[in-house]
Amino acid sequence: MALIEIEGAVKRYGPATALDGVSLQVDAGACVALVGESGSGKTTLLRAINGLTALDEGHAHVRGEPVASLDPVALRRSIGYVQQDGGLIPHWTCLGNAALVPSLLGMADAAERGRNALDATGLDPTIFGGRYPRELSGGQRQRVAIARAVAADPDVLLMDEPFGALDAVTRFEAQEAFLALRGAAGVTAVLVTHDLAEALRIATRIAVMRAGKVVLEAASGDLSAEAREEAARGNGYAAELLKKSGVAA
Repeated sequence: MALIEIEGAVKRYGPATALDGVSLQVDAGACVALVGESGSGKTTLLRAINGLTALDEGHAHVRGEPVASLDPVALRRSIGYVQQDGGLIPHWTCLGNAALVPSLLGMADAAERGRNALDATGLDPTIFGGRYPRELSGGQRQRVAIARAVAADPDVLLMDEPFGALDAVTRFEAQEAFLALRGAAGVTAVLVTHDLAEALRIATRIAVMRAGKVVLEAASGDLSAEAREEAARGNGYAAELLKKSGVAA
């Protein structure tokens, strides 16, 4: 069952077209990676799911409801969202950051949820709960951002280049924490990345974007075969993807 549906999405910024008739379905329990070069429309598409981007044409549906008709604040509080730089509140402790959404939702056990979320991302709340973002490494800050996004047990998690600013070792550790958390919670995730290797490692399905369009879409394990078929049909970008990434190896 599709938990997220994008149909004919078009978004323009003046003369520039960020999304050019994009359609995408995300089934419950899936992890879909939006992959592509800068300016391909990945983040614009991601933000259409939680209403941060208003489409000029087309529709976005979440849980069967049109995003445009929903209360934007309630929608965003029901969807986990990890920004590229984490977006932590600097003068709040890690526990305060992690418990933010449950607190906004009026959950009586907000602090406990925050502690559990920190623990689920590999941060011992007894050690890290009282620390401030400035006292953490980049990878630890990103884990707190993920903890904040999942503390209220959302069924949908959106992640915008969540590991892009991390060094290779820290990125691997953060990816491991995300995989463990997603496996335990079964959350449906959509993430933006420019790194195809990362997408292949953590996503169940990959949508490759270029110039505001989805030019290639396949299950992670089938991407090589799909790219070869597309290249054979004359899809130049698929051929380029094969050549640059080694996805067909």
